[in-house]
Amino acid sequence: MEVVILGAGLTGLSSAYHLEKNNFFDYRIFEKNSIPGGLLKSIKQDGFTFDYTGHLLHINNQYFFDFIDKISGLNNFDLVTRKSSILSNNILTKYPFQINLSGLPPQVIYECINGYIKRKSEIKKAKNFHEWVLKYFGSGIGKHFMFPFNKKMQNYDLKKITPDWTGRFIPKTTLKNILFGALQTNENLIGYNSQFYYPKKDGIQFLIDKLIKKIKQPINTEYEAEFIDLKTKTIFFKNGHHERFKKLITTIPLDHLLNSLNEKSNTCLKQESKNLVCNSVLNFNLGFNKSKLINTHWIYVPEKKYPFYRIGFWSNISKSSTPKNHSAIYGEISYNSKNKTDKQIQNLKETAINKTLELLELKKINIVTKNILNIDRAYVVYDKWRAKNLHKILNQLEDFNIYSIGRYGAWKYSSMQEAVIEGKTIVDDLLKVKQNKQDLNVIPAIKIENEKNNSNHTKSNYIYTKQNKEKFDKDIS
Repeated sequence: MEVVILGAGLTGLSSAYHLEKNNFFDYRIFEKNSIPGGLLKSIKQDGFTFDYTGHLLHINNQYFFDFIDKISGLNNFDLVTRKSSILSNNILTKYPFQINLSGLPPQVIYECINGYIKRKSEIKKAKNFHEWVLKYFGSGIGKHFMFPFNKKMQNYDLKKITPDWTGRFIPKTTLKNILFGALQTNENLIGYNSQFYYPKKDGIQFLIDKLIKKIKQPINTEYEAEFIDLKTKTIFFKNGHHERFKKLITTIPLDHLLNSLNEKSNTCLKQESKNLVCNSVLNFNLGFNKSKLINTHWIYVPEKKYPFYRIGFWSNISKSSTPKNHSAIYGEISYNSKNKTDKQIQNLKETAINKTLELLELKKINIVTKNILNIDRAYVVYDKWRAKNLHKILNQLEDFNIYSIGRYGAWKYSSMQEAVIEGKTIVDDLLKVKQNKQDLNVIPAIKIENEKNNSNHTKSNYIYTKQNKEKFDKDIS
């Protein structure tokens, strides 16, 4: 076979779609699970729809915008303006923390402002995430949000994590923005997720189902790669099948890929698998017989007394996700699967559910359905080893015509937008298709004036829509 694709998550499916778009059908795609989609799955249970945590479409790229519209029709999605909060000091404030201090205890506000003024801006290049926070936000914002929240989410020593991943995920700030947000509620939205698209029905599974229908070649499910012989370029599957390849696009977790290799004598890729670090996430979903909870889409939870780092409200994101007069939430708990026994994991689940009921002022009798999902690989840890060695590993694989891409294939953070574009890019490279650079340009944040306050004290990331295309084109020209 000329091309083999391992993994039928969004990146793998995008690769297949773009091969066929270029009239290339000399390929096969294999998926270890019984259905395609990777983590982009939705579960229907007792009238509720639950995703594998919150999968929301953030679009700031023309090609991805057109892709979604062509595959599934954007008229089948709601365009939602974010409402997110932070639970800190038993107080709900607006996200992001660094520009929304209003409502917090005076001592906390003082420590955040004073810490920002005295931040370690003299640091030329932060060596780790902890130092990065001190450089750009100061000790107060670090103490009251950045450190405790990221410690819970990453489940890793923040002094051993590089800041390479922060990019668009953590908006920076200014003293003016901090002071403004400390004196009054900040109505401006900043951050990559200030607006998002979500299917009007059927959860995120809707997108995957539509994409699968566009792919003509069969998607071979229940084919788990067990052994890859680099000498003969052959993949051996657990079900007994084997497949030869000339080029391999793989989106399976990089550590699994490396561990499955039968190498040539001059390589030592397999032993590197043990150095790739990630955490696991328990995703608990609860359906309630009560219709109105909190008017927010999700809450970030840095406080230690809660085991979860975030809870989201399905019924506020999509009306079709719950039966009438009901509501639903999802929660996320990060943990290290190597350090937790089954009993400890069970205790985590029970504690999380009890603490959720306490937070929402509900009782167990209000729960009408419950679904617990275990995501074995959740957040990749950007440790120093990864920063030094990852690109070398990926380059070595390419020497064997193995292209490891996607969130877990390339061992990185990535969005649904990046997954689709990465599938297109690898196909363009392999087929030597001339890329249209404009297709892959990401539209930057736009500086706008806040009409209400007649102040341009912040930036806002506006989502790409047909209606504001002319404004985007004008602002970025």
